[in-house]
Amino acid sequence: MEVGRKKGNGKEMKIDDRKNERAAVVLGVVAAVMLLVGCGGQEIQRQTKPEEEVSTSQLQQNMEEEALVDQASPEKLEEPERAEQTGEPGQTLEEVSSDKMQDKLDGERIIEEQSFPIELNDWGEVRFVSYEPALSERDLQGDVTFYLLKDEKILYQFPYIGEENTSGHGFYWNVKFVMFTDTNGDGREDVVIGPEYMTGIGPQGAIPHVAVRIYEDYGDYFTYNEGLSDKINDYLPWESNVLAKDVKRLIQLTNGNEPLINYESYTGKWTVGPGYVAAYEDPMPERRNELTCSISNGNEFYGSLFTEQGITERIASVEDIVGTIQNDELFFEFTDDGWGGAGTLHIMFLPNQINVEVLNYQMAEENVTGYGLSGIYEMTIRE
Repeated sequence: MEVGRKKGNGKEMKIDDRKNERAAVVLGVVAAVMLLVGCGGQEIQRQTKPEEEVSTSQLQQNMEEEALVDQASPEKLEEPERAEQTGEPGQTLEEVSSDKMQDKLDGERIIEEQSFPIELNDWGEVRFVSYEPALSERDLQGDVTFYLLKDEKILYQFPYIGEENTSGHGFYWNVKFVMFTDTNGDGREDVVIGPEYMTGIGPQGAIPHVAVRIYEDYGDYFTYNEGLSDKINDYLPWESNVLAKDVKRLIQLTNGNEPLINYESYTGKWTVGPGYVAAYEDPMPERRNELTCSISNGNEFYGSLFTEQGITERIASVEDIVGTIQNDELFFEFTDDGWGGAGTLHIMFLPNQINVEVLNYQMAEENVTGYGLSGIYEMTIRE
């Protein structure tokens, strides 16, 4: 079950204000990171006032006191003992969040458009809550958190996926989607989430990208499936507009489930254009290629193929491509590509990509330019 965004009515302006505030802070930090990288990572020395300096003996005493406190701290207990104190029944250490459970959530940090009531497996009627990090958290690396609430009380906190309550994917930006679907065939609906992050490094550093995470329900706790999450993320181009239906299709294709028979999630405009990253480096691409497709009734295809040569602005295209997708592929014979050329389009539907191969191409005799549809077009970006 895919959950869409909610309309906020009176809260909508409030949510937008929070996003704008977060955007300003995040982009400021991203700019600072990129500036430091551009400067070669030179160390910035800090000036300390004489009256704030600490003597060597005092520093040693402070370190000894901190060591004693650390030895007595519950956080320094042996891992099995700590898991026994903080975990839910049946949880292993891997399923226990490294962060202490929140007693009460700050309503200002609840992402209303990605929080909603749901009847979830043995948990019953609960409210799933997406909870953004505070803007003041260190380096803005604090990650988004997810909870199950019962009668406005915290029933369960989903474990973090990285150290120090971070994600490892960069600066948190947004939660694009939340989806409930059975990912492992055990009859329980698992939780699939699409948070967005920015790295601040390189030309794509300020482009939010989705890093999917999958939590599997084991009755009284959830486990983060890192392997499957990483496998799904490997198929997602940085620049692509990732949707929940894309991830659902990828889970079905890569997790050993039955063969894909419904291809409707491929509907849209696919391109082999340079994308955001390459366009940053070369704003004048040599050519533009697009496959527009609409798929209904699971596997009935209708679309068109278009290509334009950047320098000469020559255009070739095949309109009204129709057919039935079978075993992840479609064949369509065309008689005119705009230059009199004829051949067969072999359209292949890959996990998160569509390839179009032109077979048996015959150029028209009157075509003195030699331009037309030929070769293989690897469509990896969907707008």
